[in-house]
Amino acid sequence: MLVPHVFRTFLGICLLSCLACSGNKERIVQEKVAEQVAEFRKKEAPKCRAALLVEAGRIADSLLLYEALAEVNDSLRNRHPFRPVKPPGIPPIDSAAVKPLFEDNGQ
Repeated sequence: MLVPHVFRTFLGICLLSCLACSGNKERIVQEKVAEQVAEFRKKEAPKCRAALLVEAGRIADSLLLYEALAEVNDSLRNRHPFRPVKPPGIPPIDSAAVKPLFEDNGQ
């Protein structure tokens, strides 16, 4: 008589576990999906962060270079060279009148 009692208990446990599993199936699937999403984010977050840091560094470098070039160009564009002072006149070395080297005899 012990065997039918054990058989009934086993059958009851199986029946209850099947009923319990069918109701929790969606919850278990959702938990598994949540675990996999969390694992994916854990692996991919450092990669995304590194890519964003590289892009941010490139943008920051280009902005700094643009600002430096704009400042240099602006300072060169606004500066005009000063007008030099007119030098004093040079006095002539010889004050004698200018004469032709060869005289024309009329021929």
